[in-house]
Amino acid sequence: MVRYREDGRQYVSLAGLRMRGWTGPLVLRLLGPPDRLGIDPRARAAPQLRLYRVERVEAAERSEEFLTQCAPRIRGPEESP
Repeated sequence: MVRYREDGRQYVSLAGLRMRGWTGPLVLRLLGPPDRLGIDPRARAAPQLRLYRVERVEAAERSEEFLTQCAPRIRGPEESP
């Protein structure tokens, strides 16, 4: 997971969440609005990055809803129980 460090905390971007199997609706349900808006260091003219605190993301990834919605897709059908 690509992490950004700002104000002494670590964040993950929306793109980073999608790489981990998150969908847009799931982000809205489990995380809500971003914790911070940041500037993309690779493209300063790009829209602001939506950043979510890593500890909130990791807690949400342990939730029952995330595990039932995303874990099977991340593992793949051959690894599902």
